[in-house]
Amino acid sequence: MKLFLRRLSVALVLGIIAMVVTVSPVLAIADPDVPPQVNAVYVYEDLLESGDIGVLVEYYLEYAVPPTETVTEAYLVTFVDTDGTTQLKTVAPYAFVDSGYGIGLAWIYFTAAEVATYSIDDANEALYRVWLTGNPTVPSGWTGDPPRTIVGVDDWVATGDGDPNVLLALRVLSYADTLELEWLLDMVEATSLGNKLTTVGESYFENVITNLRTMAPAAFSSSILEPDLEDIDYTTLFGATATGAIVVGTPVTLVEGANVLQVNATGTFILALEQGTIGTATSGTATINGSPVDLVAGDNTITVTIAPGPPDTVLVDVELQDTTTGLEDATTGTGFDLTAMATSFGLSRWWFSSAVWLILSVLICAAALKASASHLEGAGSGKMLFPLFFVCVVGGILLGLLKPVVGIVLFISIAGFFVGYILFFRGSNA
Repeated sequence: MKLFLRRLSVALVLGIIAMVVTVSPVLAIADPDVPPQVNAVYVYEDLLESGDIGVLVEYYLEYAVPPTETVTEAYLVTFVDTDGTTQLKTVAPYAFVDSGYGIGLAWIYFTAAEVATYSIDDANEALYRVWLTGNPTVPSGWTGDPPRTIVGVDDWVATGDGDPNVLLALRVLSYADTLELEWLLDMVEATSLGNKLTTVGESYFENVITNLRTMAPAAFSSSILEPDLEDIDYTTLFGATATGAIVVGTPVTLVEGANVLQVNATGTFILALEQGTIGTATSGTATINGSPVDLVAGDNTITVTIAPGPPDTVLVDVELQDTTTGLEDATTGTGFDLTAMATSFGLSRWWFSSAVWLILSVLICAAALKASASHLEGAGSGKMLFPLFFVCVVGGILLGLLKPVVGIVLFISIAGFFVGYILFFRGSNA
């Protein structure tokens, strides 16, 4: 009896073990219904700093029944060096809809320092590879080797191919349209500034692409911008130089007024003018295309044609143009032009006309003071002197008789005198 019971117990234990082995499932993640797909790979340069790159990868993982693990746990995207084996950087896709399966995006970013370290160069675009592979360390494991798909780069936006920040923003908005239809979510909206990401769209793309708001502000309705403050130089001075292989004696420093340049061949040369300098280039014995050519501050490219023989010539007339020269040009030849009188005294026109106008201004103020004193019987007769003198100064500048810098100095000096008088002298005697 004991032997029977013992045998029965052993049989029951073996039966239970067999049942457990029979009904226990094999815990392993399944391969996708079709091999993993990478539909596109885009590379963008100079996004956050000069020399960096970002790699945008569009993938597709088809599962009728998504695995328990999310795509972030189960799959990896890797950027591979030109040798086809060295893995430069790996990221996990971001799980959003359907645990991240189906269509989705991944982003791999390299700083400028990393680009230099790995010698990443668009010249080798055809040799770089992107892997979409199953994560070999996924907890439930794979039934066999992890699935893997290998593709190349579809488009590399290099420096000089356009604004990478704008191009990335356009790509993001395009994907937002696609994902909106795929996921039936409101990903993009029309605004007065064009299509922009919605709150839902921002939530997905900012998790996929780190620092996207900084890299592609045009994709967002609101963004943070750091404007480039341009240091504007208001200095004006005369300066002009002619350079080029066809210019005899290059470089040639030009003087204010008329200059004759010799050229020994048909071709082009550069006339570089300082800010505030203008001029005109006209044909001499050599022919200038489009003669006469107006010259402006900066580099002016001049194209000339010469006939065989000795060096031919072109004529270049340059001058400084600022407020002072503009007023002088407006006055020259009018009744306010005192050049002839100044020359007879051996003085410059500006020096002579400024002295004449200041004397005339003092006489005007003295006459006004005398008239007001007799009318007001001395009470407050001097209060109108400063505004009257100020009007005389401005009038002299506008008439081209008083040099602007002299008028500014006079105004500051007299204004300072009156302020000092009111604050200190009158205040101490009040």
